[in-house]
Amino acid sequence: MTKLKKAWVWFKNHWYIPFVALLMLCAFLIFLITKNSMYVGSLLGLLDSSKANYDRERQALEDIGRKEREAKDRILKEYDSRLKELEKEYSDRGIELDESKKKELKRIVEEGYTDPESLSRELARLFGLEHG
Repeated sequence: MTKLKKAWVWFKNHWYIPFVALLMLCAFLIFLITKNSMYVGSLLGLLDSSKANYDRERQALEDIGRKEREAKDRILKEYDSRLKELEKEYSDRGIELDESKKKELKRIVEEGYTDPESLSRELARLFGLEHG
C-alpha cells in the first residue's frame, strides 16, 4: 500500500513525464500510420462507410416513426368520425353515449381501422345500430 502511495506522490509532482511519453508514443504511431498512405486511406474509407451506415439507419428509424405517426393520425380520425356517427345515432334515439361505450369504440377502431366494412359490422353489432 505504501508503494502505491509513493507512486501517487511521485505522479502528482512529475505528471508531465508520463504525459510527454504518451505524446511521443502517439506521435510515433501517427508517423507509422501516415508513412504508408494506404493505411490512412483505409481508415478514411472505414469512417465514410460508418457514416453511411449511420445515415441509413437513422433514415430508417425516421421512416418508421413517420409511418407510426401517420397510422396513429388515421386511427384518431377514424375514431372521431365513428364517434360523431354514434353520438348522432344515439341522440336521434334520445340516449347519451357513456364513457364505457366510447372506450369500447376506441378499442374497436384501433383494432380494425384498416377494414372499414368489418368495422361497420362490429360497431352495428355492439352498439345496436342498423347496418346499411
